Amino acid sequence: MNPTAPISANNLAISINGLERWDIYHRLQELNIPCECSMQKLLSVEISGPDDLIQVWSVVKRITSSRKDLVELLKSCWEKSSVH
Repeated sequence: MNPTAPISANNLAISINGLERWDIYHRLQELNIPCECSMQKLLSVEISGPDDLIQVWSVVKRITSSRKDLVELLKSCWEKSSVH
């Protein structure tokens, strides 16, 4: 995945391969985050606040990361939370 690039103050363009792009698009639609996705184009996402930005990051991370990476992230979070 290439990094996201702002297209305007409230929009991001996400460069990602076809199948993952469509998975992300459908999940963002379920979360009621406005986005557009068409063949051979970047995924365009409208960000209306920090909550939307965190949701987009989370969805992209979950769909593009390997299972191993997600397990390591979960372990790391679990260890940090058990210390407090």
